Amino acid sequence: MNWWLVWIVVFLIVIFGISIISSRKIKTSDDFLMANFSLGFFPITGTVIATVTGSAALIGGAGKGFEIGISYFITSISFVSFTILFVAILTPTIRKLKLYTIPDLFIKRFGKASALLPALIIGLLYMTPTFAMQLVGMGSILASTTALTVTWGIVIGFIISLIFTLMGGMFSVAWTDTVQTIVILAGVILLFFLGLNHIGGVEVLANETPKHLFNFFSIGGKELLNWFLVFGPFYMVWQTTWQRLSAAKSTKIAKWSVTTGFIISGFIGLLAILIGIMAVQILNTSTPPDQVYTQFLVDIFPAPLGGLFMVSLLAALLTGATSFLLSGAINIAKDIYQEWISPGAEDAQLLKTSRISVLGMAVLGLVIALYITDIITIYQFALSYTAVTLVAPVMAAMFWKRATKTGVIVSMVGSIIVCSLWKLAGTPYGVHEILPGLIMSFLLLIIVSLKTKHSADEDVTAYFFSLKAVKDPTEQEPVDKIISS
Repeated sequence: MNWWLVWIVVFLIVIFGISIISSRKIKTSDDFLMANFSLGFFPITGTVIATVTGSAALIGGAGKGFEIGISYFITSISFVSFTILFVAILTPTIRKLKLYTIPDLFIKRFGKASALLPALIIGLLYMTPTFAMQLVGMGSILASTTALTVTWGIVIGFIISLIFTLMGGMFSVAWTDTVQTIVILAGVILLFFLGLNHIGGVEVLANETPKHLFNFFSIGGKELLNWFLVFGPFYMVWQTTWQRLSAAKSTKIAKWSVTTGFIISGFIGLLAILIGIMAVQILNTSTPPDQVYTQFLVDIFPAPLGGLFMVSLLAALLTGATSFLLSGAINIAKDIYQEWISPGAEDAQLLKTSRISVLGMAVLGLVIALYITDIITIYQFALSYTAVTLVAPVMAAMFWKRATKTGVIVSMVGSIIVCSLWKLAGTPYGVHEILPGLIMSFLLLIIVSLKTKHSADEDVTAYFFSLKAVKDPTEQEPVDKIISS
């Protein structure tokens, strides 16, 4: 019996069952895109964990643990700390603005012309290739556990992701993510402890592992700074987090669930790195980094048990794929279609456009997955561009009333140019292009804003300060009620 396939089939039956139930709740575009702003603690926490711990966290984390060791944990430290700080400060403001997307903020504050570039960057440059990454991972898993080729595995992963995203929207994604989070946690924790036992325990791990793998500073301060900057600032403008904050039924649920989700995700990231370090004991040093997690799993465990762990990896990839599809579709449907093509579109048309956007992004992602081999490079490129173009304008919208639309647009375009030139120059001094890009973004925004006037379609305010007096009726909700939601 092919136990790998049995576990995968059982898993798919469960999540499709949830998708069918969720699909019955979809009546409006708000239902499809934001679960009608009604999600409680557990579905929000679950969807955060399941989305954060995708292919980059598990496959990438184990591979980096195998290559450079515990130093890679700087990435988890970075995105968890940045996100917790961001959530603690800006959640009430985001919810009072009732934002669907980050470009929504640009439209409200600086006018719709300022939101076009962010919508294109998030929807196409970031979300689509990131979806493609998940398809490649799913294709590899299906190929390694069945008679399918990688190509057919990618196609099947595409079909699965597309169907249950279209069926249930955010309701489906949130609740299937909750189920998948349980599988991910169980799989990673069991793999860690049973793997530790297999290699001979803590003593063997401590004494026989190359010392540099347990030296946090082994890669040097400059490289640590590079990793810290690539991940931290990006998560302040990661649209997936913003959507989870808005989709929660109250402000306190939003804060507690997102914070809890990111802390647990950081813990899972640490386990993945340690699994990669463990794998040094049994895998050949020439093992490709992106095969460390799956090879460690297959080499250690028999199929009946290993199938469960493989499902945990498939769960991480599948939930990432669906979340990225839905998030990018919101940008296309609301920030591009509704703002530029059909401003008077009724809700039924917006719902239809959202589903068409999901289909279009999925097809484009499939093409990328099938024909572009260097997807990881594209992903890192997208990560950097998202951060350098959005961080400064978002901070200005929240905290600086003097910022102008001209300053924001010049800042975004200028930071892209600087980021690209720095990359083409071979990253001088070993500094990642995100640092000069961020610096230029802030400088241009400040200088140009001070030299220009506000446009007629701007809302001249700093939302963090101007909305403080607006009462949030959910702020007094007790913690025990939040958890029970």
